[in-house]
Formats: sequence, structure tokens, C-alpha cells
Amino acid sequence: METINQLNVGQLKAFMKKLEENKAINDETKIFLDTGWDSLQEVLSDALSVEGAQTFQIQDPLNEEVFLGYTLTEKAEKMQASGDIEKVVVIRNLY
Repeated sequence: METINQLNVGQLKAFMKKLEENKAINDETKIFLDTGWDSLQEVLSDALSVEGAQTFQIQDPLNEEVFLGYTLTEKAEKMQASGDIEKVVVIRNLY
């Protein structure tokens, strides 16, 4: 099963410190999400929240490889999630 080295709050704090030291960055500097397409995706100003999440597994029907993912607690039953609920920072990108 493949695992992803995901960003955590400690790494985000360290990056924020670097941003504060960068003279080219100010309070009006925009934040974008690169999804791999040709254009950048805007991040809405109310996109950040703290939510509960649980892990689930999904299998690729073509090669039967199993992947680990996370789902919000409100979708946990649908996704057959298991394990402890952990608090996570979520960036909503719903448009």
C-alpha cells in the first residue's frame, strides 16, 4: 500500500515563518492551488477549517492495488472508514 508524506501543521508553521521573512510577500499576497492543469485554482478566503477525519481503504479495480485515504467523519459510514477520528486542517476547494 502506497503512503503519502502529507503536510502537517509543524511544517506549515515553518513555511509561514519563511513567508513572514520574505519581503516580497505581504498580507495581500494571493494563495493558489496547483492541481496539475494549465491554470492555478483560487483558494477561497473561507476555505480553511478544522474537521474530524478517519482513514479508509480503496482498491483500484484494474490492478487491485490498495490505497489509503482520509474522509470527513460525516462521510465515514459511506466510505467504510475505520480507526480513530483525528482532527485535521481542511482546505475546501468546492467550486
